[in-house]
Amino acid sequence: MEHIDNVKTLLAAGCAGAAPLNLDHGPAFAIVPDGYKVTSLESQGEQPARKRGAVITSNTDGFIFYLNKHGHETRTLVYADIDAEASQFKLVAVIDDHGDTHSDPQWREHRCHFSPDQAVEWKRWIGSDKKVFSQGDFATWLEDNLGDIASVTNMPTGADILKMALGFEANAEKRLRSKINLQNGGVQFEFVEDEDKDTRTKMEVFQRFTLGIPVFDGSTSAYPIEARLKYREREGKVSFWFELIRPDRVFKTAVQDELALINEGAGFPVICGRP
Repeated sequence: MEHIDNVKTLLAAGCAGAAPLNLDHGPAFAIVPDGYKVTSLESQGEQPARKRGAVITSNTDGFIFYLNKHGHETRTLVYADIDAEASQFKLVAVIDDHGDTHSDPQWREHRCHFSPDQAVEWKRWIGSDKKVFSQGDFATWLEDNLGDIASVTNMPTGADILKMALGFEANAEKRLRSKINLQNGGVQFEFVEDEDKDTRTKMEVFQRFTLGIPVFDGSTSAYPIEARLKYREREGKVSFWFELIRPDRVFKTAVQDELALINEGAGFPVICGRP
């Protein structure tokens, strides 16, 4: 009320043609021409009346540093906007959020935003999930991303996948003659150039494999995620694609790990939602 009373006094003084008054609390105001509107003089001072900002950080360490530098014990809150199905994760720290009591309202104008970049490996596999490849293109894809194959018990190794990819390349121009389901869960393909037995080639195709890839850029954690290998035969030619199994669960785990790092480094409460 004291600040409002001072503004009223200032208005009266301005209308009377008196010099501007200095207020004890908050930014100064002056009555200026053009309809006698009230204009803030905050920008004329040596420093602003309060902190404001919309800072964007590019990594977890920077977000933690900013929270520790500017955060307030009872006012700063972190809001987490998470869409695991779309692989989206955004954080907004409201540095000057409302305090614990009704008598401690704040402006909520000082914020720090953080949306971690996804790892290259994650973007590649998510971006090609369910994409249909020709046999030769799929072989190239597997070879280019061979380092992402994880060594898991009862699952094909990187060497197994490389052998399969080379088989795809060698038989890319041949026709699929038959396929047999194997007891180990794989499928045996038989390719042929013509009906001459000498041109027939057999190779094993795995129905599942496991990746070990980071979710966020700069992360040292490789998260396991299974993929189904799918194929379609038409007129002797085979098309391939893979389907990632519940990548949203893997994304949620990676998000929880990021939030744990932020909580350990800064310790401010996290609310799921938007400010």
